[in-house]
Amino acid sequence: MYMQKQQYDYQLQQSVAVRRFKHDLVNHIGVLRELMNEKKTEEAKEYIDTIWNIQYEFDLKIHTGDSFIDVIVNYYLYLAIKGNIEFVVLGKLTEKMPLEMFDITTLIGNILQNAVEAAIKADVPKIRVEFIEHKKEIFIVVSNSVAERINARNDFFMTSKKDKENHGFGLKNIVSTVEKYHGECYMELIEENGEALFKISIAIPTAKAEEKEE
Repeated sequence: MYMQKQQYDYQLQQSVAVRRFKHDLVNHIGVLRELMNEKKTEEAKEYIDTIWNIQYEFDLKIHTGDSFIDVIVNYYLYLAIKGNIEFVVLGKLTEKMPLEMFDITTLIGNILQNAVEAAIKADVPKIRVEFIEHKKEIFIVVSNSVAERINARNDFFMTSKKDKENHGFGLKNIVSTVEKYHGECYMELIEENGEALFKISIAIPTAKAEEKEE
């Protein structure tokens, strides 16, 4: 619920900015009209470029094929940019994730929140998100740089935060959500180009696969 509120607040800010821009749009058009009437084409082009750059800020930069995932991923892209973290998304879905919206937030939100918190501490902060479709499964693979090795116990990667009683639920919630949809989850520490990365791979059966089983 906290993550949903964060994402909602971000979208609300974007919505307010869009409404302000639309409110002034008549004035912008009026200025352009006067510039064109006075044949000041260069000034008009510069003004158009300015307006174009402003509206570009409102657009979703990443499109995954699932509009709800887009909201979540673009929110964490926004956080990554603020934290100077390289954020790359590869692949695109041709069908929506067969998860309820609450579960998508729990799954994707926790994965990316953990990735941002870990990557920002690394010497070379980076996050890579991959969406891969197969006939019966959708794979979500997220890799992020880490500052140090993480302790593993009972197949769970333990939290590095001091308040362990009230933290560490993120990974457990991820696993619980995956199990709810009869999927699979695998976490590992890997080395890529000499850099330590935490990698989480998730497979969720598609709606088509579930229909065939029925």
